[in-house]
Amino acid sequence: MQTSKRYALIRAFSIRNYVGIILTALLVAVLLFPKGRLEKYLPESVDINTDLALAYYRALLRTNPSVDIYSTLVKSYIRIGRTKDAIEVVLQMERKYPNDPEILFLKYQLLKVEYFSVRDKEQKKRIKTEMEKLLSLYIKLKTDTGSLEKAFKEAESMDIPEIAYRTSTVLAERTGDLFWIEKAFYYSIAFKNYPLALKFVDVLVEKRGKAFLKDAIDLALLSGNLQKAFDYARTYYQELPPAERHSLIKRLIEAGLTTENYLSFREYMKKSFPLTPDERLYLEKEVMKRALWAKNYETLKRLILENLYLSQSLEYRIFLLELALGTGDPYFARDVAKRLHFGNN
Repeated sequence: MQTSKRYALIRAFSIRNYVGIILTALLVAVLLFPKGRLEKYLPESVDINTDLALAYYRALLRTNPSVDIYSTLVKSYIRIGRTKDAIEVVLQMERKYPNDPEILFLKYQLLKVEYFSVRDKEQKKRIKTEMEKLLSLYIKLKTDTGSLEKAFKEAESMDIPEIAYRTSTVLAERTGDLFWIEKAFYYSIAFKNYPLALKFVDVLVEKRGKAFLKDAIDLALLSGNLQKAFDYARTYYQELPPAERHSLIKRLIEAGLTTENYLSFREYMKKSFPLTPDERLYLEKEVMKRALWAKNYETLKRLILENLYLSQSLEYRIFLLELALGTGDPYFARDVAKRLHFGNN
């Protein structure tokens, strides 16, 4: 009997002490952290006593409620898995602040918890659609930089590309930060907004140089802006390793050479780039092909004779003979064959 009484006294004393410690800590927290600061700090901390934090939030709600406190309390409940309590607080908040956009984001967070708790694919799809609607409405109403950054983070992590695209482009233009410019660049390409992507890649090439050169040229070619592609190529050609230079020249020829411009294009390439023998050979072969396709046989004959000894390989000789025969002039083809076999004399 005495033991039971002693145990009860010890337990009562421990509870009183525990409550006293919590209240004391709460008082210190209120003194050390002015309103609006502690509620922002606590949700990110894993070292703070959760019961103390929740007690602090509930006390603040009773004395001086605000959207931030409601929001922080909801996030705290979500973080510790008390979803029902979080829903109840959101409902209270909605009654008190019916038009506040933060309610949309908190509802999104609750749906996110539900999304990861279900396994059925169709149900997941429905939940995600609703999440996307809430997030889309949220960024329409909350256009400040912090809210857009928050929405982008969610959109990217949850694979909602349309919202990631919208927020990143606004943030890139608003802040000029290279992080957002790079994000906006890739999302603009994904959504085929090539003029906007070209605007972003101009900045990336200027700030980061050849690291973005290939992307810049790819985009310029993809959007049909050949002049910009050639401008980039001329600027950075000398900085590239030999293998990359050769690949770049081939891509430019394939993208820019046509049956209408082959002669002017040929001169432009020769003047714009210090072509290696292999690059020059590739250019001349492609130019002669275009002349054949254009049925400009007199020009083709001249080009064949100019390029007879550009290469001594068997493959190249056969190529020239086929072109010579393609002119429809057997005497010319015979002359080319003789020259290739016996030499220029």
